Amino acid sequence: MFVPRSLKVRRNANDDDRSCAAKKVKPEAEDPQLGAGGDGPADDASGTKEAALAAHHGAQPRPLPGPASQVPEGGLAGPGQRAQDSDLLEEPVKSFSKTQRQAEPGEPVCVVCGRYGEYICNETDEDVCSLECKAKHLLQVSGVEEPLALGGPQKAGSEPAAPRPASYVYTEHAFISNLREDQIENLRRQLGIVVQGPGVPRPIVDFEHCGFPEALNLNLKASGYEVPTPIQMQMVPLGLLGRDVLASADTGSGKTAAFLLPVIMRALFQSKMPSALVLTPTRELAIQIERQAKELMSGLPRMRTALLVGGLPAPPQLHRLRQRVQVVIATPGRLLDIIKQSSVELGGIKIVVVDEADTMLKMGFQQQVLDVLENVPRDCQTLLASATIPASIEQLASQLLRDPVRIIAGGENLPCSNVRQVVLWVEEPAKKKKLFEILNDKKLFKPPVLVFVDCKLGADLLSEAVQKITGLKSTSMHSEKSQPERKNILKGLLEGDYEVVVSTGVLGRGLDLVSVKLVVNFDMPPSMDEYVHQVGRVGRLGQNGTAITFINNNSKRLFWDIAKRVKPTGSLLPPQLLNSPYLHEQRRKEQQKDKQTHNDLVTGANLMDIIRKHDKSNAQK
Repeated sequence: MFVPRSLKVRRNANDDDRSCAAKKVKPEAEDPQLGAGGDGPADDASGTKEAALAAHHGAQPRPLPGPASQVPEGGLAGPGQRAQDSDLLEEPVKSFSKTQRQAEPGEPVCVVCGRYGEYICNETDEDVCSLECKAKHLLQVSGVEEPLALGGPQKAGSEPAAPRPASYVYTEHAFISNLREDQIENLRRQLGIVVQGPGVPRPIVDFEHCGFPEALNLNLKASGYEVPTPIQMQMVPLGLLGRDVLASADTGSGKTAAFLLPVIMRALFQSKMPSALVLTPTRELAIQIERQAKELMSGLPRMRTALLVGGLPAPPQLHRLRQRVQVVIATPGRLLDIIKQSSVELGGIKIVVVDEADTMLKMGFQQQVLDVLENVPRDCQTLLASATIPASIEQLASQLLRDPVRIIAGGENLPCSNVRQVVLWVEEPAKKKKLFEILNDKKLFKPPVLVFVDCKLGADLLSEAVQKITGLKSTSMHSEKSQPERKNILKGLLEGDYEVVVSTGVLGRGLDLVSVKLVVNFDMPPSMDEYVHQVGRVGRLGQNGTAITFINNNSKRLFWDIAKRVKPTGSLLPPQLLNSPYLHEQRRKEQQKDKQTHNDLVTGANLMDIIRKHDKSNAQK
């Protein structure tokens, strides 16, 4: 039938005649939603239905396991025997979804009804909550010829899951091989792809060129990936070939799928221990990546993920690790805690991804990331990805990678071209009034609106002011919120329950907030990299959006950088910015630095001048 999560060993195919073992009964105080036997009233009223449903799906209602649970020959056991046996009783497999509890944050979720996925279906490896949902799930997938497994059609009585192929080797498609070198260069130039490094493979132009399993190709189409984006065209073949990569691309350009596809193909041919690790800076981003990974893995045999993040209970995450997962998606702090407990084995890791690499390799996260990387094999493949890669981070990353390939897709360290950037000069006392004007402007206001501020208290106070003055449904988001609160706020933002969300930078990186059409940077971010990421919360997945940023002299050290980033997009800049002495001073210093760098270069044109200066200097000494 299917395997309960409390078991570490899967049932064999010849165990079908036995009943399905389930989790041990929890104490009543631990889970008040369940009775002492774990059965709800519906189970008592429909025993025949349970038996019929179980028999229909190749399982029998579970008898009590082991000799201790059998009724003595002489009749019913006495009170003492019953008390002794009660400790050994196990909760019967739940027949109906309504008797299953709701999933806690971070716990597996039933693929049919969304309740706690207590069991794993042995035919599809999907999470299910009951016999009822297993039946519905099998009906959904029945009649589909084996795109849901890599082998041929499954026959009755055969092994529940298709055997894994021995290996996968990426081979360049004949269509790509037949292109001339000048055609490849022209393709990269038109798509804005820049590559640096030895032995760079040609980009793909269709996912079919990769030779993926049919299930994965179907999942890509179901997720909306009809054709690869520029970063996917170049990064996917590199990842499939096992090369180390440092990649930067526009916000919303598909970087997550670009690294998940190599992760899936590397993990697909491993079995007993995790073989892929994805590190992210925030819980929300980790949850989003795991959700996308599950969408792409759907139907692939024995492919499971584990989400290890802070702010959620550790025991369910540790329990998930014992289910033979292939891909671990984690924040560094929680992963290090679990490593210290010796509760995860990273010796089989073949590929490591560090998402939002510029944040992960800065002070604060940097040491944690390095500590994690010390626990993985030295020869494992490493992929670093972000929308912004500063020069300092690029130098550090090059020390962590072996013969890396540098990929730049789109404008380097620039927001997505789908975002209309507006910069307004607003003095501090007038900021609230200007924000209220924007929220009352019918042309600009397109809920939900995401407003970024620089501190937690500011988020709370501004959210209250927005709701009080404008009457719009508003809430705040920052790291002091509990994980259930953050999850509900993010869900409400995506589903339109809130008209305005005032947030610190916790929502500024990586998240696909596809419903957001307007971002307001109430406080100018402390760096241009953060500006790029926050502005990039709009314009996701090819959609258009608007980002409005308030600036004044509090941001004077970034004036020249703002002008360089925004002016090429055609946006008008405020005259207070363009005429600022701070901007002109910063531009002058940059020009002097560039000139000095140019003069330090030795070329045929200036070689004699350098020799004369050297001789003159020696003569004076």
